[in-house]
Amino acid sequence: MPEATIRQAVNLSEDWMILIFLFTLAALAYTRKVYPARIARLWNSMWNIRTMRQSIREEPNTPRANFLFNTSFYFLAALIAYTGIKCFQPTIWSKIGFFLYPILVSALFLLYLLKKIVLRFISFVTDGDYSLSEYEYGVFMTNRFLVLVLFPLALGTTYFPVFQAKGIIIAAVVLIVLAVIYRVIRSVITAIESGVTPFYILFYICTLEILPSALGIKWLTTF
Repeated sequence: MPEATIRQAVNLSEDWMILIFLFTLAALAYTRKVYPARIARLWNSMWNIRTMRQSIREEPNTPRANFLFNTSFYFLAALIAYTGIKCFQPTIWSKIGFFLYPILVSALFLLYLLKKIVLRFISFVTDGDYSLSEYEYGVFMTNRFLVLVLFPLALGTTYFPVFQAKGIIIAAVVLIVLAVIYRVIRSVITAIESGVTPFYILFYICTLEILPSALGIKWLTTF
């Protein structure tokens, strides 16, 4: 008799992934009900510096909606990374399995926590703002904006057939990279308008953008 063969998975979904989407939907519904203007303002702030500055002044320091959106970003970005590794690097996924996902979520959270700490430390040492508060707000605002876009993409990478999910994963990664590049360019323009010298701008970009990305790529390739 011929040996039985394992049927290739139709998609990259796992039972627990539905919880990520339910959490994100709950976060969106809560924000839409309690802060009805927040999503529209988030969208406008992404493209208009004046609206972003108004949001910085009017929003509380730790609004519940921002916390939910930030958490949703960690969950969705990690989920796309997880499905990408499962699809393109199955040997890495097979070594760790499900535990790879909380590792990715923790890595993202620690990365942005470290970025916030470094920004606060630079402001403390230099005894000045140098547009760092706007830069910090822009970082997390971009992440919250990406939640609106990554949600449908994450659904596609999870539940679409594998051959379609591959293209969606690539599109999601390209979108994230473009969003980061756009945020950096806008932050540079804002810093120049505020009179920050090019040396400090280059220092911020190398320390807060290039170095963390290089460390993340290095970490993934060590598996």
